[in-house]
Amino acid sequence: MSDDVKYHKGKIIEGHDFDGIEELDNPPPPWLMYIFYISVIFAVGYWIYFHMTDSGPSQYDELNQELAIVAKAEASRVADLPPAASSASTDPAEIAAGKAMFAEKACFACHGMNAEGNAIGPNLTDGNWINGCDFTDIVRTIRNGVPAKGMTPYKDQLTQSQTEQLASFILSLQGSNPANAKDAQGVACP
Repeated sequence: MSDDVKYHKGKIIEGHDFDGIEELDNPPPPWLMYIFYISVIFAVGYWIYFHMTDSGPSQYDELNQELAIVAKAEASRVADLPPAASSASTDPAEIAAGKAMFAEKACFACHGMNAEGNAIGPNLTDGNWINGCDFTDIVRTIRNGVPAKGMTPYKDQLTQSQTEQLASFILSLQGSNPANAKDAQGVACP
């Protein structure tokens, strides 16, 4: 035996020392080895269950299940919305609330301060409409927006009643003829 090999409690130290610290040849603790063996057995079982036998759901199956849950939740949320009013409100408080939302949601950025229209948005005070003439069409346009024209959908920002108030305010502007109004666009409404 060489001089650098020492014995310590039955375990060989083979010249592994640094700054007076000697390294022993100890195995890992049993609890750590049990966790390792259980992990290996689980991995083999997982691989057989999901990849060899195709018994478990695939990632695509799980995605489709989750999308179905989301679609069901959305359908129930839409069903829980109060029914849209069939006509615009003429209540001054409702119209004032709609006017406040027109300013709050920065509708004036595209439609002008008096809804007269500007370079981006159409005139909302004339009798011509691009996306439908009646109250329900205006509510639908506010809720869903017009992405092709750059109008943001407000269905996640406004409640149904707020949307109806805003639509009522817009309809109350019909025939107000503000200064510098944009030329009529769309279809003339009765």
